[in-house]
Amino acid sequence: MAIDYEALGKRISNARKQIGITQEALGEQLNMTRKHISVIETAINRPSLDTLVDIANALNVSADDLLVDSLTHSASTADSEIHRLLLDCNTTEQEILTRTVKELKAILYGLGI
Repeated sequence: MAIDYEALGKRISNARKQIGITQEALGEQLNMTRKHISVIETAINRPSLDTLVDIANALNVSADDLLVDSLTHSASTADSEIHRLLLDCNTTEQEILTRTVKELKAILYGLGI
């Protein structure tokens, strides 16, 4: 299976935005230019393995989460529908959905499901 670099770039961008940093700030953390981060996020350039690990560490996410659609055997839950939904939400939406899911889970537990 080939790596979907467009999906990888989008997940990097989403993870970066979730922690509220700019491409420039991420680049500074990694000793890279904003342009280099931009071309990775837009799949114009492909990151090296070292760069991918550095990005994952800087964004406090697992490499599994960034590569989930390219892995046959991932231990990550990032390929779940709910995870993909949360990636597409802003912080407020994520908090609301997380609370709702927790409440629904408690209801299901109470029903013995």
